[in-house]
Parts: sequence; structure tokens; C-alpha cells
Amino acid sequence: MRSLDGVLPRAPTGRPRVGAVGAVLTLCLLGAPMMSLFPVGLWEAAEALTMSGAGMGILAFAPLVAGVILLMTWLGTRWLEGAGVNHPTSAASLVTVTAMATPVFVAFLAPAAVPVPSNPTLSIAVLTAAVATLGMGACMAWCGLPGRFQAGVAPAVVVVAALFSALPVISDGMLARAADERSREQIESFGQTIAVLDHPRWSLDEVHEMDGALRFTYHDPDGTPVYVHTWTGLHARGSEGIRSGCEFADVRCENADGAVEVYRGGSTPAELRTYLNDGVVVCLTSEPGSPVDLVATARSLRPEAPGERESLVESVTG
Repeated sequence: MRSLDGVLPRAPTGRPRVGAVGAVLTLCLLGAPMMSLFPVGLWEAAEALTMSGAGMGILAFAPLVAGVILLMTWLGTRWLEGAGVNHPTSAASLVTVTAMATPVFVAFLAPAAVPVPSNPTLSIAVLTAAVATLGMGACMAWCGLPGRFQAGVAPAVVVVAALFSALPVISDGMLARAADERSREQIESFGQTIAVLDHPRWSLDEVHEMDGALRFTYHDPDGTPVYVHTWTGLHARGSEGIRSGCEFADVRCENADGAVEVYRGGSTPAELRTYLNDGVVVCLTSEPGSPVDLVATARSLRPEAPGERESLVESVTG
């Protein structure tokens, strides 16, 4: 039956025709990436119209969009048909839909799944070519299987759907890896001694570079956070640094055993600032209303040990 033919026609020798294979690969590797530029350009045009206040003008593109998609499908069909490919309309439609869907799918569900981060448009083209080629490649591989049953473009539909389902997972993995690399760089490149909260109740989970500080986030078994800020820049050392901001009317600072308790309208300190052994200023904070005793917690602060940064990285990225 025609509906159960494979995508590739057979030569008299029984092998798939080389011309048909070349036509399919050309459509996937060249045609699909070029088609994927259409939704990218359309999105940019829609953004420009929205920013200019003519957002309703987007509706005027609907007939154009439909016409261009139909034209691309028709051209793909003629191309495959000329090479003798079976089910040319189904195959061309699948490649066209893949090219239209990939940019939208990546933009909304898999923003980090970009093989070329510096060039999003090129990344879309590469991904489209890969998805279309793997999908149609599954059809061509199916044609080589022994047996009479052939499934048309069904293998491509399954593979393309599976790849689209995998893209968000890949994107999440790439985001996590990028975050780990950023955390490693922040810790390893920090230019002075890092303050560590050394207490079995508190575990290190996150690191962030903030304005004038490297902030470590620790959590206790109940999930309560406490933040250790190792200051940098002008306020990193000296009495002026540890009392920075104390001159404001709504801020009250009190000395406490070499540390400075900073109050902002409450009866408990909002910050506790102290020095490391080498004079670097450390600031300990918690969430407003948190039950954390900053004074007691600060007793567990210490400077990093030699070679400890790798274990700090592992704590944050592990």
C-alpha cells in the first residue's frame, strides 16, 4: 500500500536512491534553518510594532504568515517530489513545522538550549537543522530495516516530538552548569580572604557577588537562611568600613566585643559586623523577623583555611 511506503524510493538494486537521500538532507540541513529565520524575524517585527504602540498591527501579519508557511511547504514538497521521495507533502510539512516550532519552543521553554550562546539566531538555525535531520534521518533509517512494513514519516514525528520534549531538560541542565561555573569563578577569583561560617548546624548552599561584597548563603536544618558578606573595596577594612552607614539617622550602631551591631528600627540587630584575623570586614545578616541569633552565630565565623576554596565550590555546586 502506498500509505505504508518508506520515505526513500528504491533503486533496481534494492538500495535507497542516492538522489532522494540528498534531497531530504538538503531540505533538513539548508532549507529548515533558512525557514526558521522567518519566525525569528516575525517576532522581532512584532516586538518593534508593540514598542511603537502599534501592537494591533500584528494581526495584519496573519495572512502573510499563513501564506509564507504554505509557500515554504509547497516548495519543499516540489523539491522532494522532484527527487522521487515518497510522501513528499508529509515530509515537507514536517520539516516546515519543525522550522516554525523550534524558535518558539526554544524562546519560551528552553532558552538556554543554545549551541552558540553569542548568536541566538545562529543557535536557532543549528537546532532546527539538527532536529529536522534527526527526525527525517529516523525515517531514512527505518527504510533500511528488514521487513515489509514501512511507516512513512511516523518515525520522524516520534523523534521530533521526543527532541522537543528533551530540550527543556537540556536547557535546565545548561542553566545549572552555567550557574555552577559562575559560582566557581566568583569563589576562586575573589581577591581577599573569604569569611566562612563554621558550625555543624549551618550548611553552605549559594554564593552571589553583590555590590561591595561576596555573599555566602547558609541554611539550617529548618531552612532558615543566614547570609555572610565578605566586604570588598573601600569598606573592606578599617574602622570606617565596619561602621559604614552608621551616620544615617535611622541607623543605630553599637559596639559589642569588637563587633558592631547595626539596628534599623527594631530591638534586634539587623546586621552584625566583625573583623577576620587579617582585618577584613565581615557582615552577618538574616531575614527580617528571623529567629537567628546573629551575635551567637557570629562566634562561628572564621577566615578560610589554605586550600579550602575548592571545598567551598563543591558545597555550592554539589
